[in-house]
Amino acid sequence: MKRGIFVSACILLASASVFAAELKSDAAWVGVWHGELNGQPGVLLTLADDAGELGGTFVMNMVSREGGEPHVIASEPHLMGHPTLAGNALTFKVTQNKDGRELNMKMTLTEAGKAEIQCLNCGEDAPVAELQKEQYR
Repeated sequence: MKRGIFVSACILLASASVFAAELKSDAAWVGVWHGELNGQPGVLLTLADDAGELGGTFVMNMVSREGGEPHVIASEPHLMGHPTLAGNALTFKVTQNKDGRELNMKMTLTEAGKAEIQCLNCGEDAPVAELQKEQYR
């Protein structure tokens, strides 16, 4: 009887450790991420796991150099579709408003609070934007 309780307690503890590890891995992702293009705000990504799985919103700013200095001319907000977390990479899809084209995005953690994001099907010259996670005080 005591052995059965001990084994059950060990299984419960192991399960709790796995659950805590999963939460910790999501914690590295959850937050508000900012990226720049040509010195202008280019990307805003908000990630949360309120529903028990990672999801969020993705805002792309269009940056123009018309007139000399780079400046934001438009913003395009999106809900992340089909977010998939695998190791240090998060992939998701967004649909462009102007033409309905589906973009495959990949965000890769590079170090604590830093990441890179790139469109995987936007061509070889698609920029890689560095992201910084907002730190709350």
